[in-house]
Amino acid sequence: MKENATILMIDDEQEIRELVGLYLTKEGYRFYEADNAEKGLSQLKNSQPDLIILDVRLPDLDGIELCRRIRHLTTAPILFLSCKDSEIDKVVGLNVGGDDYIGKPFSIHELLARIQAHLRRYKSHMNQFGDTDHTICSQSIQLNPKKHECYVRGNPIFLTSKEFQLLHFLMRHPQQVFSAEHLLEKVWGYDSEVDIQTVMVHIGKLRKKIEEDPKNPSIIITIRGAGYKFNEEIQ
Repeated sequence: MKENATILMIDDEQEIRELVGLYLTKEGYRFYEADNAEKGLSQLKNSQPDLIILDVRLPDLDGIELCRRIRHLTTAPILFLSCKDSEIDKVVGLNVGGDDYIGKPFSIHELLARIQAHLRRYKSHMNQFGDTDHTICSQSIQLNPKKHECYVRGNPIFLTSKEFQLLHFLMRHPQQVFSAEHLLEKVWGYDSEVDIQTVMVHIGKLRKKIEEDPKNPSIIITIRGAGYKFNEEIQ
């Protein structure tokens, strides 16, 4: 999804926006920018980006809260970019709907690699789901890929793009155990031990939405020392 892909960056540091914009436009992306949340929301509606780079610290609204608002408007991948790089900050960012988190200072080449990986997966996700009405059903869950709809025990549940992709992958391979590294590669499109936390957080988010008792999951279960598996049969 490199050609004609649109990227929106919301960050109050002009030098960083200029640097990222320079590299992204060289790579052939359409680049839009905003230096605060209000302008960012306006640009979001006008540009309809395929991916959003979002700073945690903005002058008019916390980036975490902005992420929550953005999630009501689009399922496009959200990549947090911030000088706050502690584990707790990463978990909070991912829990509100972010797909990835890179701390400042950062390598522009790593950022580009992450962007390309997310766009590849997002394009694959949209292409795969765009030409089928097939609904995947288990005992508890109905997943309609084309409509991006999820029902859990008959109740509609909102899933972000990455949550949907992760659940869809697991439901397509019921009773199979996948390591966090394998899920990172298949769902996020890259492999790095540093980002295993990303998978763990998204598994936790899914459990909160689909399990009757998230602390004692029965649908997505952990196999100690091996990984995770979808524990219901597909009907």
